[in-house]
Amino acid sequence: MTRIIVIGPIKSEFILLGINQYLKWIGKYEKIKLIQIPLSGDLNKLSPYEYKEKDFTRISDYFSGSYNIVMDENGEALTSIEFSKFYEKAKSTSGKKFINFLIGGPLGHSKKIFNYCDKIISLSKFTFTHELSVLLILEQLFRANKILKNEKYHY
Repeated sequence: MTRIIVIGPIKSEFILLGINQYLKWIGKYEKIKLIQIPLSGDLNKLSPYEYKEKDFTRISDYFSGSYNIVMDENGEALTSIEFSKFYEKAKSTSGKKFINFLIGGPLGHSKKIFNYCDKIISLSKFTFTHELSVLLILEQLFRANKILKNEKYHY
């Protein structure tokens, strides 16, 4: 099973509509679970290090038995076709129960997370909100499923 694990709530209505639409479309191919982890506190009361460490502790519960993919702007940039091949291989050969896509909170990821990841992927050199990152990875998962089934995917 594939899980998208994100630090922070998804509140923007237009993004929620898109997420729900992609989850519906992807449901034809596979089940995706979206896990939203609450923010770790007030950004004005914790140092960036403390904040990221709290986020890390909360997200690390999902590492065990999983193939962990950290979404990070400095990660590997893949085309949609490269991503679909990578995703298919990760699902079929990793031997893990879960494929996790890990999306950081407002301050990004703790450096510790990179010690537990199997792959680092970039959605872009741009920085996106956690909400938009979820929508973008869902779009690519939908596209990957279409590519892998030899279905048209350019709309």
